[in-house]
Amino acid sequence: MEKLKTIMWDEWSSVKINAGETSSREIGGILSSLPSKAEGSLLKFYSSRLFVFRRLKNLWYSSEWVQCGDFSSSLVIPDDMKGRVSLKIDCLSARGLLARFGGVSRATIDSWNWLRGAFGSCGSLFLPKTGYYMVFRLSSKSWEKLETSVTRVLRMNRIPFRSRRRYGFREIVIRDQSAIVGMLSNMLLFRTSLILEEKAMLRSLRDRANKIVNCDSSNIRRTVEAAERQIEAARGLFESGKILSLPDTLRDVITARIENPAATMKELGEYLLHPVSKSTIEYRWRKIEKLASKADE
Repeated sequence: MEKLKTIMWDEWSSVKINAGETSSREIGGILSSLPSKAEGSLLKFYSSRLFVFRRLKNLWYSSEWVQCGDFSSSLVIPDDMKGRVSLKIDCLSARGLLARFGGVSRATIDSWNWLRGAFGSCGSLFLPKTGYYMVFRLSSKSWEKLETSVTRVLRMNRIPFRSRRRYGFREIVIRDQSAIVGMLSNMLLFRTSLILEEKAMLRSLRDRANKIVNCDSSNIRRTVEAAERQIEAARGLFESGKILSLPDTLRDVITARIENPAATMKELGEYLLHPVSKSTIEYRWRKIEKLASKADE
């Protein structure tokens, strides 16, 4: 799973950049999904996801956000290279651009670019032992607006989801594997979507193989138990002398069972001098077991 995450975020950071509104919209998705606070005339955005700032740097000078100032001089990296990296930009310009690009309306054409940005800031992909799920964890103070934009994109594309409160966050969860693959493709994360499909296929094959093995084991166990029960019944008939009064058809079945203790009912029918079906063998054994029960009494 760790390898998939690394591939996913590397691919997210290197998606082809288109200048103009596309880049501005993606940055809007990134910044609107990051926690922020005002510091005087500056608005501070911060995150421990370093790849987010790498992507912002690549997008910055191809977008309208360049009016907020030089990206490199606005970036604040802790001296010990630990903790959260932050971006401090002009508050007035940032709020104006967030009003334009910080959300999605029904008229937004490139909503997937915005969602790709939001996914980088607050999204995660999980592959537990069973199932798959993608989560948008919203921690921003204005999570209501952010939730509205994320869910609007999902509803417009008929993607099933559910919202929940967890650990003080608001989470939007998508659990349908095909929907997740489609979302990754729409966000231009094609390699990640192919790897996820491959993992889903391998998991499906493994589960099917396990079911077949379990089914075969169950069938073998039932066959062994039936054979043991039938051999026990045959012994009872031999010991009581009742075997001599049985018709040839039943004696032949008993003989076949004793000679082939591991055979299935179908195979027993084929081993007889005059082969019969599985259902006929089962019928004859019911009669034999009933006679054996009487003999025991």
